[in-house]
Amino acid sequence: MKILYFWDAYCGWCYGFDKIFTKFYENHSDIEIEIISGGLFFGDNSKKIKEYGYFQEGNKKISEMYNVEFGEKYNKVLEEGEMILNSLHPAIAMDVVKELIPNSKILHFAYDVQCKFFIEGKSLSEVQTYVELSEKYNIDSSDLALKLTIAFKNANPIHPDFIRTLNLGIESYPTAVMQKDGEYYDLRGYATEPEDIETHYDLITKRF
Repeated sequence: MKILYFWDAYCGWCYGFDKIFTKFYENHSDIEIEIISGGLFFGDNSKKIKEYGYFQEGNKKISEMYNVEFGEKYNKVLEEGEMILNSLHPAIAMDVVKELIPNSKILHFAYDVQCKFFIEGKSLSEVQTYVELSEKYNIDSSDLALKLTIAFKNANPIHPDFIRTLNLGIESYPTAVMQKDGEYYDLRGYATEPEDIETHYDLITKRF
């Protein structure tokens, strides 16, 4: 079995879902998980946050559904509107970090990255944002900084995950899929609590 998780680090709905998904995964960390970055904001759609115009209203709905907090520093970033969102950099960062930590920790790392943005208001295009998580995940901070700096500098403008997501027809995030015996099943459904995901997991593993 394997979990395929399509998300974007700048996706507010993913941030809300990750709060409950990480709690579910704590009880199933023996299952391999692959996090695939969808690419919400790249190329011509990578621009200043004020140019999108829908974050405030969307965040209200996300807070209601998942009971998550959007930090004061993040809200200040929204008010100022100058931060440029680029999904390429967190996609690259996830590639680098997944080689440095156990697979069982990568979902928690992804959620912590989102907290850096949605709580602390930090840009996910800055190497230092990820370095600040190095101690928690027992990563050598200097090594991580060097790897990320080189990777960001030499990056292809279109990450392979973005192409893969497009080719698979994934159009919304988050999308969590359970791969079992060559078949694919929706793991997320309409889950708003960890127990909802657990119910979906039980149905998949016991009925199919």
